[in-house]
Amino acid sequence: MSGLAKAYRVVAYVVGINLIFVIGAWIAQLSTDDSSWWNRNSDLIGIIDMIHGYLFMALLVLIAILSRRHHWKPAFVITTMLFATVPFVSFWAEHRATAAIRADEATAAA
Repeated sequence: MSGLAKAYRVVAYVVGINLIFVIGAWIAQLSTDDSSWWNRNSDLIGIIDMIHGYLFMALLVLIAILSRRHHWKPAFVITTMLFATVPFVSFWAEHRATAAIRADEATAAA
């Protein structure tokens, strides 16, 4: 697997874990009182949220580059990008894209 594909896998996992944290923190902020840790540290959560946004943009760029390199169909690219926005489903989307990359590399090697 290429270095770009490995970078995609790492960024996809980090974004997926970060997405779960960001959604969980948002729910925790809404469901707890103002003295809770979640509400007292909203600035830290905001920074983590901003980092998540930058990593997500990097993930979209990696998906676009991989789609051009491996000749993915537009529907596959769009669904991969959309699935990356859904907690837990993003891990399946990464697995699906990695399987497509490995299949493409196997046919290219043959």
